[in-house]
Amino acid sequence: MQAEYLQGLLLSAERGIWEWHPATGAQHAVGNFWLQFHKDPELALSNVWTGELSQVHSEDRDALLAVRHRLCEQGGQVDTTIRAYSVNGQPMWLRLWGRTYTDDRGERFYLGGCTDYSEPLAARYLSYFSGERFHYALEAVGDGLWEWDLRVDEIVIDSICWRMLGYTRGKHDTDARAGLARWKSHMLREDYPAVRQAMDDHVREELPLDVEFRLKHRDGSVIWVRCRGKLQRDSAGRPLRVVGTLQDVTARRKEQIRQEEELQRLRAESHERSELLSSLSHELRTPLNAILGYSRMVEMDRSLNPDQRQRLLEIRKAGQHLLHLVGDVLDLARIDSNRLAPSIEPVQPATLVRDCRQLLDPLAKTRKVSLIFEALGWDGAFILADPTRFKQVVLNLVGNAIKYNRDNGRVVINFAPQAEGWLRLSVLDTGQGIAKERFNEVFEPFNRLGAESSQIEGTGVGLAIARQLTEAMGGRIGFDSEEGQGSVFWIEFRMIDAPEEVLQMAPRPDYSRMLPQCKVLYVAGRSSAAAYLKNILSDVTQVEVNIVEDAMKGIFTARTMSPDVILFDGDIPGIAAAEFVAILRSDNAAQRVPLIAVDDKHRHGADVRLPTSFDLNLVAEKLRYCLHRAGSGQDDR
Repeated sequence: MQAEYLQGLLLSAERGIWEWHPATGAQHAVGNFWLQFHKDPELALSNVWTGELSQVHSEDRDALLAVRHRLCEQGGQVDTTIRAYSVNGQPMWLRLWGRTYTDDRGERFYLGGCTDYSEPLAARYLSYFSGERFHYALEAVGDGLWEWDLRVDEIVIDSICWRMLGYTRGKHDTDARAGLARWKSHMLREDYPAVRQAMDDHVREELPLDVEFRLKHRDGSVIWVRCRGKLQRDSAGRPLRVVGTLQDVTARRKEQIRQEEELQRLRAESHERSELLSSLSHELRTPLNAILGYSRMVEMDRSLNPDQRQRLLEIRKAGQHLLHLVGDVLDLARIDSNRLAPSIEPVQPATLVRDCRQLLDPLAKTRKVSLIFEALGWDGAFILADPTRFKQVVLNLVGNAIKYNRDNGRVVINFAPQAEGWLRLSVLDTGQGIAKERFNEVFEPFNRLGAESSQIEGTGVGLAIARQLTEAMGGRIGFDSEEGQGSVFWIEFRMIDAPEEVLQMAPRPDYSRMLPQCKVLYVAGRSSAAAYLKNILSDVTQVEVNIVEDAMKGIFTARTMSPDVILFDGDIPGIAAAEFVAILRSDNAAQRVPLIAVDDKHRHGADVRLPTSFDLNLVAEKLRYCLHRAGSGQDDR
């Protein structure tokens, strides 16, 4: 019976026998069972019982060493259960038993056996990898498990993780302690530092462990995996291990890459469209300006009858509408292509709103609308914004409030603080309001919400530009409306402290009183800018201001009027600013006239640059400098 039992042990893959002589170090292992741990059965025995126990789970090593020490010191027998790792890194439960014998020389030696008890113990012990049932659940969804023992720096990776790389159970030549080295060999080199840093941060700082990286599959392809884990500590709070999961996210990553490539393609197409719109807008401006210029010239013909004059007026109105539309389209194209980037600086919004009100007063009077501005104590507030773009937004909002108002209506502009340091500028009107079902269309470009059939001029682009500019400056925009009652459009910006130079600013002299008798020619790109300049210089009686809104007419006027100073916008319709300057410099009649470029960035070859957000004192200072230099050749700025 004993012979049959021993034969069964030798032939079974689930059982093996061993013999160990501690005094001489001799040992012997018999049975296919040991091949699960090493191709050399005696090395397998050393790894799980007689030697360094390298394939025994770290938590079971101390207890097994104590059993081995007791057996060697006292003799007797051993029968214990331990956890160990097979040659392919799989965890196994082993039952190890044996007893003491004495040879002819009186020295002790030991005989025993070892059996795979994984299946019987799986239902009772759920400590390793949270148990077989959890492991099966993860396997069903394709997620693998791994464990990093921090005390001995060992990493164990289960079969699901290896299958992600194309390995099957028992087909790869790793062991429990070589898991990290093997895994690292499959990891793309450039991804390893980030993974290592994520692991270290999780252990040292307890930051969440959630990192994605790439691995080389056996077939040469590359897969993406997501690694997540959780640190475990002992009762004293010392780090013990990190247990986690591995998920194949290749499909999601591929979809993400596809979407990014599609986004890049769409951006490229958008850029091309913006370039086309920009080019087309510039090309349209030249003939449009010619149409408007010749229509004005024909209107001066006194032989025209009233009917002909009315038709010419309609032609000019249609041309001006089209010119404004081209300008709005150009602005949209610039914003979409990020060529209209705002220049952010500390500004006082109350001052900018007052400038806008002066520009819009004539429109309000024409529409019989009361335009009211109430700073409500926020005159000295500062925000971060681009002053030119901020005014453009305010002009759009207030301009709409006036145009779409009722006769004898009101537009009220005021400031109010909001939570977390935001300052809100509200524009309230008493117009027809907006139906709730059309709220989502308000900021759509070229959508006038039904007003296109009315007599009110407009392109439907203003609010779209206002929203994009506001958000580009870091602000917020919104509205509220009640059909039949009116609307409130608002913008918000974070308030800041007054700049140091403002707090220490010394009062500047009043240059407007120092100006001599002079003639000023302003070649304007927009009628609003022209009206603003004329308005702020209206009380400076010694300055005669002449406005033209066409480059060719500006050159002709410069030759015939003999102005003392010429101002011109950097975006004059129909010609490049640098070309305009070159023509004047080459003209005998105008080449000595000082030039002032009204532009926020470039001088375009002019003598002086004037920011577009100018005020009376700044204009007067630049005019005084140009007049003085033209007269004496000295620089006293």
